[in-house]
Amino acid sequence: MVLRQRWALAALFLAVGAAGCLLKQSTAPVLAPNGTVVAVAYVRDDKLKRGVVADVPQGVKQRVAEALAKRNLQVQEVPYEQYAAEFARVSESQRRYAMLKAHAPNAPLYLLVETRVSFFGEVSGRFSWEVYVRTTAGRAESTLEPTSVSQDYSAALQYDQQRENDAQLEVSRQIAGQAAGLFDSFLASPLSVPVTDGGPSVVPGLSAPAGEGIEPGTSTPSRPPKPPEDGAADGGTSWVPPAGDAIYFVMVDRFANGDARNDGKVDLKDAQAFHGGDLQGVISRLDGLKQLGVRTVWLSPVFQMRTEKFYGYGAFHGYWVEDFGKVEPRFGDEALLAKLSEELRRRDMRLVLDVVLNHVGPETKLVREKPQWFHGLGPIDNWNDTRELVMRDVHGLPDLAVEKDEVYEHLLSHSERWVDAVKPAGFRLDAVKHMPLKFWARYNDDLRAHAGKDFLLLGEMLDGDPVLLADTMTKGHFGTMFDFPLAFALVDVFCRDRSPSHLGAVLSNDRLYPAPGSLVTLVDNHDLPRVMSECGGDVERVKRALAVQLTARGVPALTYGTEEGLAGKKEPENRGDMRFTEDHPLRGWISKLLELRRGSEALQGGETLVLAAREDLFAYARVTPDEAVVIAVNRGRGLVDVALPAGLAGARVSELFAGTPFPGTVSIPVLPGPVTLFRLKPSEAGGFGALVTQARTRWRGQGERRTVELMVDDAAARLVGSGPELGGWKPERSLRPESGGFKLSLPVGAVFEYKLVRDGTPGKFDWEGGDNRLLYVPEGREPLRLSLAWGKR
Repeated sequence: MVLRQRWALAALFLAVGAAGCLLKQSTAPVLAPNGTVVAVAYVRDDKLKRGVVADVPQGVKQRVAEALAKRNLQVQEVPYEQYAAEFARVSESQRRYAMLKAHAPNAPLYLLVETRVSFFGEVSGRFSWEVYVRTTAGRAESTLEPTSVSQDYSAALQYDQQRENDAQLEVSRQIAGQAAGLFDSFLASPLSVPVTDGGPSVVPGLSAPAGEGIEPGTSTPSRPPKPPEDGAADGGTSWVPPAGDAIYFVMVDRFANGDARNDGKVDLKDAQAFHGGDLQGVISRLDGLKQLGVRTVWLSPVFQMRTEKFYGYGAFHGYWVEDFGKVEPRFGDEALLAKLSEELRRRDMRLVLDVVLNHVGPETKLVREKPQWFHGLGPIDNWNDTRELVMRDVHGLPDLAVEKDEVYEHLLSHSERWVDAVKPAGFRLDAVKHMPLKFWARYNDDLRAHAGKDFLLLGEMLDGDPVLLADTMTKGHFGTMFDFPLAFALVDVFCRDRSPSHLGAVLSNDRLYPAPGSLVTLVDNHDLPRVMSECGGDVERVKRALAVQLTARGVPALTYGTEEGLAGKKEPENRGDMRFTEDHPLRGWISKLLELRRGSEALQGGETLVLAAREDLFAYARVTPDEAVVIAVNRGRGLVDVALPAGLAGARVSELFAGTPFPGTVSIPVLPGPVTLFRLKPSEAGGFGALVTQARTRWRGQGERRTVELMVDDAAARLVGSGPELGGWKPERSLRPESGGFKLSLPVGAVFEYKLVRDGTPGKFDWEGGDNRLLYVPEGREPLRLSLAWGKR
């Protein structure tokens, strides 16, 4: 299941300096019966020499044993000498796991821990190592494949003579947490997970409802999900974007040095050091940003911050705030920040400030002066414990007790003062999932009352679950959220060759959001790999991803340097120094797309209408009464003609970029490769009005639905997929067949992805292999019938 893979990927970029963008929530640890035995084998593979293995340090083993003991699991360690020679000849985890079972045939449970350690480099006197960890677990009696999780960790060591074992010991807590978390998922309690109905009860790993009005686990949902109504679903808190808006994120220290007098200690050769960027540097580049097409500049935190490194990690990013009431002197002062805001307004541009409310910087004076303002519970041990996520320290950053009135008033009063003093257009709100929704609803309501209803309150929740995102947006009273589900889809489609119709499946969840047109879209940010790195340095792939992002609904956001092709797979490389050139191909590409967007009412506010969706093709239109734009991606080998609906008949067609007229009015030719963009104009004013009404009704879940019958010859097979009707990719909510198949009522025009699953041992599901299956629901009165077979397409 694709979404789950994304959490592991994003976690690679969450080092101490990250902005609190931590991932998926789940439930408390699962307790096994007392004394349940787990046979465990450990091995470290040499990074460079195939077939060279070693044992892991005893301290790592002790950490793992302690973590498993908290789950009533008793470790039976298989002696390393018994399997070392065998593991040296075999590198595949599944074969090693089988060898482990052979060495401990009577154990009910098994755990294989594999590591690989490599030296990264010296960073300001610290020696950075990378530790790759793969954990594999399974049951003795299961016929299913064991479950595996892979993860990378960074270790900053103090001495040059420290080596692989020291690096593993440095991250032993994380290794133990990974192993324990695997068992939390793998051993989900059969007492709390009814294996007979897959119904809507609370189950491990389920952090959000499937959707209002949906009863997953039955073949036919009782009724469609209740769609959001304009201004009602979220209590009228949704933000209305300014016309033609485009957001540009600036990491201040990495952007431009406009005043060397405030630099302090700078080391351009050290990726973790400050590099001298400041507010004056941003001001000096505003004309260039406007020329690019930017209308809103979002700054990384500019408040007084810790400036010294913390365990080798740099403070340059600004998310380690020490005094929320002052501007960081390295960047300038309050008067200069106000001047930046004024200069932006003079250019008809806007400023968004990045606000960190969850925590303060490490070893901050405020912790000593007001210890009662902090939870003081120590670092998060179990990232699957929702209480720990909001009550404990994120990577050691002191966690503010925001439920206390004096802490809340401190944060709100400073927030209101910055609104008055600087007059920004909004705040980007950091670390949303680490703070209670009650806090967010109160804070957002109070700040909106002070700043005005048009003030942007943009929530950052790095999560690919649209249901969770929509729920958070509504209950937290946010103006809008970053659209990470679409961001992940853009990278998957254009950098990893996933089916282009995956975009349709993600966009079809728009009906769950209170205001999908306000979502902030992106292809990367400072906590994720740069899109250039994700696409392997292929500029053409990046151009295609940007073409879809910058023509999609919502407000596009760009990370500084995207127009220069900045690369970087992980922190701090993904936060590199800005370059300013005139001839990078992405600069002109982005500028042209944003210009076209500003000049198109369809691209700014058109309704969504899917035209075609299949494994190698996705085409949709954005429609207003007086304009339509067709966006299409053809992954096939030849040209495809995409039929236009009757509501677009007789339209004048032209190529969007060149404006060249096109004679066809019945279909649109879509060539393989680049994204196809066509503009359509009606023969008379308002000529697309009827189609707009139809598209709006369908896309909000209020339109016609069609019966879909998916026949399967396997009574044990269940179905789960995207969208609340299919269980929202949560196998606990998967559908059971009735009378040889699944009978569904699905919205016309929607795109779904799905897979077959089977019940495994209690709490575990066996997924069919291969890519996700695709289901597009076209118009039609007769039921749409398909036959399915496990593992066959």
